[in-house]
Amino acid sequence: MTRVQDIAMTGASAAVILFAFSSCTLPAKQDHAIETPQAKPNASHIAQLERGRDAYFAQCVEPACPTTTPKTLAVAVADPQTQPSMQGNARALESVAPAQMTTPAPLRKPQVLVLEFATDSAVLTPAHRTLLNNAARALGRAERVLIVGRTDNVGPDAPNQAVALARAGAVRDHIKRVIPAQPDDIRIDARGLCCYVASNDTPEGRARNRRVEVVFTASSEGVP
Repeated sequence: MTRVQDIAMTGASAAVILFAFSSCTLPAKQDHAIETPQAKPNASHIAQLERGRDAYFAQCVEPACPTTTPKTLAVAVADPQTQPSMQGNARALESVAPAQMTTPAPLRKPQVLVLEFATDSAVLTPAHRTLLNNAARALGRAERVLIVGRTDNVGPDAPNQAVALARAGAVRDHIKRVIPAQPDDIRIDARGLCCYVASNDTPEGRARNRRVEVVFTASSEGVP
């Protein structure tokens, strides 16, 4: 065999070997190309199901989960940053509540002594003096005393005004005599033809209108 023939045989053998190798590796490449990738599992999370009183929370898998609306977020999701301030406000309310719930001291009700006078008279009777003497202790502790002089509707304005003032002055002078520690605040409100407490159509009604009222508020000092 010549050298040329030897080279030809060697090239043919190499071609056969290359073809055989290619035929062995080609199916593997084709099988790798058509391999289907593994699918990812769908995401799942906790969501609110149903609405209103039938609402409850459960784990659901997308895309079957309900769509969360802004209203649902406002109800279902609480902002943790607001919790400290809410607790602080609660503590502040607790500290203020006892002071607000304290029962205020009851107001002292004014006391009134009524002295009725005869027509056109400003003279104190024994009954008047006894009434004022019995109230001397309370009057001595009073913070203020108001002496109100009044008349009925008989007669003109000027004489009635003078009688009303004279009645109030007589009562004031007696209080100053019988009470050593008299109240610092004694005032007179004397007006005739004014402020009736009864009808002037009857003698009984006119007698009630010819009066002096001693109005005072007892001091809390010395009162149990």
